Amino acid sequence: MNTNTPAALVNDQRADDRSSVRLTGKVFLPDTEATLDCFITNLSVGGAGLWCETPLPVEAPLVLYIDGFGRFDGIATRVENGEAGVKFSCQEAKRRRLEDDLIAFVQGGMKQVTRLRRSERAVTAVPIGHFRREGGEAIPCEVHDISLRGASLKTRQRPAVGEVVYLGQTRGWVVRHSDDGIGVQFLESPAS
Repeated sequence: MNTNTPAALVNDQRADDRSSVRLTGKVFLPDTEATLDCFITNLSVGGAGLWCETPLPVEAPLVLYIDGFGRFDGIATRVENGEAGVKFSCQEAKRRRLEDDLIAFVQGGMKQVTRLRRSERAVTAVPIGHFRREGGEAIPCEVHDISLRGASLKTRQRPAVGEVVYLGQTRGWVVRHSDDGIGVQFLESPAS
């Protein structure tokens, strides 16, 4: 497999910015029974961006296996130059588990995700009940939505746009205010 993968997907149709991560995985195409190696370039609870040497068929069912995160059914919504946008078709429980894994990744990198997957499934929630400001002050919050690129937090206190905050071990900055909280863009990936 060619290791010269593009850094990010072009012409992205999603509302959020995509992160440029590098996770390995496989795509299984049930229609042809083909299995392809791939690199996952971004990941959120709704889908993923990936790169394959062989172009994926648009709108055809597929199964994406992401090392450390598991198996996801979906379809390729867009394909260009080997890059594909994949939309997941997950049950709510699977979406919540992926959100927990993303939170674990933000808190402690891939080792934390692997540790979470090895633990009993009865304990799936990863607690992030606060974010920290630069001075160390802990601000209560709930994670409303999270991806490898950032998070939407429900909180009463809204630090100024541009202020650096910490969610778990991950540093980010406030990029917007909403009616019930803030949007945070991560500035660096947690150590794996």
